Amino acid sequence: MAGTEDSNEIEITLDDLNNSEVSDIVNKMEEAKKLTMVREVGSAAVANSNSNSGAIAILTLTGGGLAGGVLAFLVQKAVFGGGSLDDASSTVINLLFTFILAFVIGMVVSITDAASTRVASKIGIAAGIALPTSVVSGLAIGALANSFYSAIMTNLYNTANERIGNGESEEAVLSWIRNSTHLPRGVAWLMVGMAAGLTVGVASRSLKRTGLCVGGGAVGGFLGGFIFDFIPTSLEWGAQLLGIGITGLFVGLSMALLEQAARTQWIEIIAGGMAGKQFILYKTDIQIGSSTQADITLIKDPAIAPVHARIFAQGGRNYIESLDPSRPCSINGRVETRMPLEDSMDITIGATVIRFREKAGKAQAVGGVGRLT
Repeated sequence: MAGTEDSNEIEITLDDLNNSEVSDIVNKMEEAKKLTMVREVGSAAVANSNSNSGAIAILTLTGGGLAGGVLAFLVQKAVFGGGSLDDASSTVINLLFTFILAFVIGMVVSITDAASTRVASKIGIAAGIALPTSVVSGLAIGALANSFYSAIMTNLYNTANERIGNGESEEAVLSWIRNSTHLPRGVAWLMVGMAAGLTVGVASRSLKRTGLCVGGGAVGGFLGGFIFDFIPTSLEWGAQLLGIGITGLFVGLSMALLEQAARTQWIEIIAGGMAGKQFILYKTDIQIGSSTQADITLIKDPAIAPVHARIFAQGGRNYIESLDPSRPCSINGRVETRMPLEDSMDITIGATVIRFREKAGKAQAVGGVGRLT
């Protein structure tokens, strides 16, 4: 290219266009276009991503609940199997039993949930919060469950003695007692599930999610306790393993299902080192980056800055903003430093592609502390 002496016009010759440097730049631009064009688009892509990320989140908590139930069974066998508590009162035994269930299931689900972020520091923080929470909630709610169940059983046995005294057969009365304990046991274990859910919710540092986990834990605990009452006692230790394991599974599953049903805004990672992960948004301002200090930490991508971008609510709309002008985000193929978000928009941050999801009619994120699924 050469400029004339008498004007400011720029002349571009064929030799300039055929220059090897120009060809290299054109080739690189064409390659960059392919990166965004080869991704699956359309409703099928959205449905597949939504299904996969939601299923992974459900399996994570369900697996954590099942593992917590099995571990709780092993712990209670170790505690009660040595004979040291043979002379303990039924109140002490029941209280210790419910505490073990609430403590172990709550801790394991909390740690499993945090481990899904694959960030060691976040796991440590969650465990540090979950430990004292599970101790307090396990003892307090366990005592409440024991008090409730003991009162119900005392009333049942008093009524049973009266019925036997009135001439009813012992077999008929025992059958009545067995049928009458299903609901009280379910309610008592409901409280145990609530304690486990409280541990998971508080560890995630989200008020809204704490409510969801307590509700899910209550449902799971009730189902587990109710079913446990129907497992044949002839299975001996197998009956306890099955019952406690099922309870843990239901606690984790119920939490996950309730959370998925109640989510209003979330992010799905559809490409990159953490593809398949889902992050539910519970804050009006979410930082995204490679640092553990970010609300959403994206690992395995050296192109992402420590705090790369943020998603925030303003004026009833959600926006994404690049925090480093030299590394802007790409939204649906357009390079922008700030842009309003809509459901199913794809955001490229470094080499990672995330998809913003929002339920219809939910234009603003719920306030509170962020939670990472």
